[in-house]
Amino acid sequence: MRQTCLTVLVLLCCAGAAGAAAEAETTASVLSTLWSPAELAGAAGERKSGRLGAPDRTPPASVAVPALPPLPQRLQGSLRRVDTHGEKLVALTFDLCELADQASGYDGAVIDALRAAGARATLFVGGKWLRSHPTRAMQLMADPLFEIGNHAWTHGNFGRLEPEAMAREIAWTQAQYAVLRAELARLARERGLSESDLATIPKAPTLFRFPYGRCRPEALAMLAEMGLPAVQWSLTTGDPDPASTPERILKNVLERVRPGDIIIGHANGNGHGTGEALPNLLVELSKRGYIFMKVSDLLAAGRPVAASDCYDGHPGDAAQYDAIFGDGTTHPRKKNGPGPTPKPTPAP
Repeated sequence: MRQTCLTVLVLLCCAGAAGAAAEAETTASVLSTLWSPAELAGAAGERKSGRLGAPDRTPPASVAVPALPPLPQRLQGSLRRVDTHGEKLVALTFDLCELADQASGYDGAVIDALRAAGARATLFVGGKWLRSHPTRAMQLMADPLFEIGNHAWTHGNFGRLEPEAMAREIAWTQAQYAVLRAELARLARERGLSESDLATIPKAPTLFRFPYGRCRPEALAMLAEMGLPAVQWSLTTGDPDPASTPERILKNVLERVRPGDIIIGHANGNGHGTGEALPNLLVELSKRGYIFMKVSDLLAAGRPVAASDCYDGHPGDAAQYDAIFGDGTTHPRKKNGPGPTPKPTPAP
């Protein structure tokens, strides 16, 4: 039985590699036609995040949401990792989120390191971030190394949001992606490319990640109805913690990594030490025989391991964010006068 499983896994990986090569050839031509290497490189100052004077709760220019097929049973629940039968496959994931009262950044060092190493990754992107960073977002969409997942419109807390608000957080992000894909197609036409050249760029994100690693049964059911797998993680870099360093990130990952892990970091300027750690981390994981896969490919290469709840390290640990962040779409307000709000465990 084990030999049969390994044979199937090898066939899946080979088929995926062939498909990925064809995809890379097409989308790489879109990327290189629209932007030069200098335009793709990270720029000084882009990483910085800031606060807005008042929360921005305006919708995207269009709220039309592309339909997705029903979610198969094997992809329902909170997907934490994948049983790859021992094959050293891992998925690197990076969140690019932005609250309603925030203008977050773009950590070009993370993306540049992935491109330099040719490492595939999945980027879970908030809808408002997509709108705030349209050029960077389209570059990421057009890059064959990456796939884009939905990370909610304004990083709402699905442990607290009402059903209507949950639906908006999901749908508005899907809609904003569609707006940018249409703009990407327009730019491609202006440069002499055709819609067929963009055929491998998805019409909509097909993965979702809960902000704060927080959900409840109603949220999981809603995602299943909308055709979106809920992708959690099994290993964190710990980069939201201001005390995080490149050395600490390397230690966190290299001491704990296992085949089939989904690893979470950040690329919106809210990760501490991530860009500096990533080149060495990619080298060390490669030396150990690990292959970097997009989440969708990892899910297809083995048996997804699902939980009925969403959490970081152990069940229930993300519930702390309900009292701290409320609905999660804005930063916590100071309590009891001018003193600072007590610092929580850094939220994913």
